[in-house]
Formats: sequence, structure tokens, C-alpha cells
Amino acid sequence: MAVSVVARLVNQGAAPSSPQVSVPSTILSRLRLETRAEHDAVERLLDLMGASLTREAYRQRLAQFYGFYAPLEAALRICCTRPDEVRGGSALQLATLSPRLNKTDLLRRDLHYLGVSADPLPLCSHLPSTKTSAELLGCMYVLEGATLGGRLITQHIQATFGITPATGGGFFEGYAGDTGKMWQAMRHLLVNCASDIQAENAMVANAIATFACLRGWCGSRSAYATNDAEIDKEAN
Repeated sequence: MAVSVVARLVNQGAAPSSPQVSVPSTILSRLRLETRAEHDAVERLLDLMGASLTREAYRQRLAQFYGFYAPLEAALRICCTRPDEVRGGSALQLATLSPRLNKTDLLRRDLHYLGVSADPLPLCSHLPSTKTSAELLGCMYVLEGATLGGRLITQHIQATFGITPATGGGFFEGYAGDTGKMWQAMRHLLVNCASDIQAENAMVANAIATFACLRGWCGSRSAYATNDAEIDKEAN
């Protein structure tokens, strides 16, 4: 798309959003720069702010996002609740991530409002790893950055289709007025947990993998075909 909801805006969000916040930026810079190739690949694939976007195409993307977020958030919740020794020692900090894993519910609500049942939609089976705290955080960098950028999508779909956060646009509304604050907290957590080069490398590698998995899923012909069939069925 002209402006990718889950790609370009993630990297835009990687930069500090407030001059008052000052944190060590090595891991933040690495995440922003080293995910660039996959970010650009996703940007070329998705299009939620382009002039050619239709209401049906918007519903199609929501259905695909549901297929990606539903299994991934379930895996991330498990990682957040694992014993500390399994996750490498960040239990108290990672436990704060659980309330962020609510995008599946928002997508289900949006789809229902737009006439699509989420239950029969296909789910992505090729997901990034969530075995360690560093892998979890690399994945969350992508998801939370997308939430930050989604506010622009909210404005676009409301202006184009009259879809508001209450009428099918809740996913992109994210945390509403708290979105910036939530992103700053995410940035601090990334920095605090990047305790050594191994942790940094794992975060960056899994952020790249998360982009790649999303790109593979959204570009899958089988996902398109199944979702198209379900959406057409619900619309008729």
C-alpha cells in the first residue's frame, strides 16, 4: 500500500515520539534499521491508505490480520506466563505485556460489525518463535509499532468509508489516546531487556521473522481465496 499499516508505520514509530524521553537507543536503532528490508517488502504488499482501497478490500485485510494475530497472540500469552527461568529472567516486566494482547478481540469485533464471522477464517500456522523473552520482545516490537501507526489508518478509513473505531475500525484505533504512552513504555522495556548482544541479536532476528511471517501470510493465495469466499458468503 502507499502507506503500510503494519510496516512503514512500525519503523516510523521506532523513533522517539517525544523529545522529553531519553533512553539508550542501540537496540531501537538496530530494530529500525535491520528490519528495513522486510518492512519495505510488507509495504509493497499491503495497501490500506491507497486510492484504490475499497470497503471490501478493507474487510479482506482485517480477515487476514485476524488469521495472523489470533494464533500469534495466543502463543505470546503463553510466553508471558512461563516460569521466569524458562524466559531468561524478565518475568515482572514481561507480565506487563499481557494486557496489550487484545488485538484479536478488536479484530473479531470489527469483522462482526462489517458482516464477517471470524470463526471460519483460516489461521496462520507459520509464526515467529516465542520461546524466549528476547524473541517475545522482537515480535512485540512489530505488533506495538503497528498499533502506534494505526492511528493514521483510523483517520483514513473514517474519511474514506465513514468507518469509525466503533463501527469496524477498532483494531487500528489501538489504545486511542494512550497509544503514544504505551509505545514509550514498550521502548523502555525493549531497552531494559536488551541486556547483552545475544539478547539484542535475538530481538532483531525475531522482529525480522515477524515481518516475514506476516508478509508470507498476507501474500498467501490460499488465505486470500478462503477469506474471499467467507467474506462473499457473509456479504450476500
